[in-house]
Amino acid sequence: MKDSKGNQFESVSNVRITYVSQRSRLNANDWSNGDVLRIQAYRGEENDSLHIGPEINLNSPNTILELIEALCRIYRAESSTDLIA
Repeated sequence: MKDSKGNQFESVSNVRITYVSQRSRLNANDWSNGDVLRIQAYRGEENDSLHIGPEINLNSPNTILELIEALCRIYRAESSTDLIA
């Protein structure tokens, strides 16, 4: 899907992940000098309003892989804890 500025996004549960290209932002908002991945939570089930969320700088091609690896480590750590309990 695309947002009003033409950025690609996907929703997973109540979380929206948007690839925000540098060209879609004003210079004043371009803190990263590049593309970012924005992660936001929906405010409620009845509307598409979003909470302000973090933006991850994508200047390095490895950043997205590091994020996926971190999510896997968190999930595995929690899963192993659940197995012990």
